[in-house]
Amino acid sequence: MTAHQCPTPLDGVRVIDLSTRLGAYAGRLFADLGADVIRVEPPGGVPERTVPPLVGGVTSLSFAFTEAGKRSVVLDLDDPVDAARLEDLLGTAQMLLTSEGPGRLRELVLHPDDVTARHPRLVHLSISPFGLTGPWADRPAGDLTLLAAGGLLTLAGDPDLAPVRAWGEQTSVIAGVHGAAAALMALLALEDTERGQVVDVSAQEAIAHSLENAVQYFDLEGVVRHRAGAGPAEAGTGLFACADGWIYLVGGLGGLPLAWEAISQWLEDNGVEDAEQLREPRWRERDWRRGEQGIAVFRTLFERFAAQRTKQELYEDGQRRGISIAPVSTPHDLLSNPQLTERGFFRKLAVGDRTLAFPGPPYRFAGLDVGPGEAPAEPGRHTEAVLNSLSASAAAQAPKE
Repeated sequence: MTAHQCPTPLDGVRVIDLSTRLGAYAGRLFADLGADVIRVEPPGGVPERTVPPLVGGVTSLSFAFTEAGKRSVVLDLDDPVDAARLEDLLGTAQMLLTSEGPGRLRELVLHPDDVTARHPRLVHLSISPFGLTGPWADRPAGDLTLLAAGGLLTLAGDPDLAPVRAWGEQTSVIAGVHGAAAALMALLALEDTERGQVVDVSAQEAIAHSLENAVQYFDLEGVVRHRAGAGPAEAGTGLFACADGWIYLVGGLGGLPLAWEAISQWLEDNGVEDAEQLREPRWRERDWRRGEQGIAVFRTLFERFAAQRTKQELYEDGQRRGISIAPVSTPHDLLSNPQLTERGFFRKLAVGDRTLAFPGPPYRFAGLDVGPGEAPAEPGRHTEAVLNSLSASAAAQAPKE
């Protein structure tokens, strides 16, 4: 039998990406799956190209991550000729990706109502800060605002300090994943019905859908979660310092001890002074476990034990004993992680004059190698090729005399 390369999941699908930073990750996900994602940029390129940190002082690292595998076309949408070219491009595509509010989209004549009227077989994935409707639809919002508006910021950081924003434009990642999943379902419907549709994604709602276990806390205990810092206010659970960093231990949840016998035995087996007190009846009492004294006593005992051991040693020994424990991995730890290495999770991309490791997709397809394509080139690198293909297509479809 002759080996052959199977088509990628989105082989033959064209996506016109007119997004801002908020929607860029969704476009990257489509490119990973083999779609022809055409990033339309204004003259000089989108401002995201200059967001630090920069590789070689030129290329934005975050931009390289979100734009890998996309083609760049420069069009000045204020120019009627280029605006017409965009319309021609939309006529060849199955999906349009935007990430601005309805007012701005109307200014660009790209509101879903307008686009779907002109291109009824197009899926319009609209990721915007607050969705296309409602009193906040046209409010501008960045990553920090959306984390706050969606509720996630109230869970992040130390309870005695201001909230802490997670690095890396997490709203773009969370909204992008939700948007990509919904848009793929719309593409399936397009195949069956030959009709496109609007996929309206609110980043605020995507964040509100991602509040860790805050909903479960309220549902099961009637407790409204707040920032917990190194961990919940409960003995045995949270972040604990060790010889080379931190580990996360779950020794109690909901006021109940988890694997408490195993933890007590672990500390006793290693000769930790006063460890036997963990067997006292008070450690079964919710008020003691959640009180400041109980939390402090356990932390003193456990960190006295952990201070002489690495997080890998603690992880392996704890797992053997049936204890819920995990190392807090640094970027260096992840790059050398044997599981991620074996599965080829990190992919090498040439960015400027450097070769860097980028996260690949967390899924695999039998017989396929999906993942990030080439790092983004300079603005407009593919303009000529794409416009020439449009001209060739128009000429082929013209009636012959």
